Amino acid sequence: MKEFLSFLAPQVHHFIRYRQASQRWNDSSYEENLMLFDRYCLENYPGDTMLTQEMVDGWCRQRHTEANNSCRSRIYVVDSFVRFLNGRGLSPVQPPQIPVRKCGLTSPMPLHRKSSAVSSMSATISPSSTTGKRRS
Repeated sequence: MKEFLSFLAPQVHHFIRYRQASQRWNDSSYEENLMLFDRYCLENYPGDTMLTQEMVDGWCRQRHTEANNSCRSRIYVVDSFVRFLNGRGLSPVQPPQIPVRKCGLTSPMPLHRKSSAVSSMSATISPSSTTGKRRS
């Protein structure tokens, strides 16, 4: 386990052990992102001893150079950590607002356009194609 240096270190270690015990821990992404959050808190709030909403919101704010899915990957573990603390009555901080996942799929066609598209398609079907006769 990497070394966490901020005031959050004891709580972070409890969180990691909990997630590992429940087999919901990924060293390569979760630990790295939690380490970055720990460093952020240490550098920006050196004298603080409690997690604040400002810390979470500042870290979890989407960056200008960051796509939604990248932001989600970066802040997911912080969201889980905050929920872990909340569930144990250890922090009043609210979980961050997570950007909506984008899958790269086009949005569905609005219903009014869909019905007119179906009408225009059915108008172009020839009667011989609906009689069941095979063409050769």
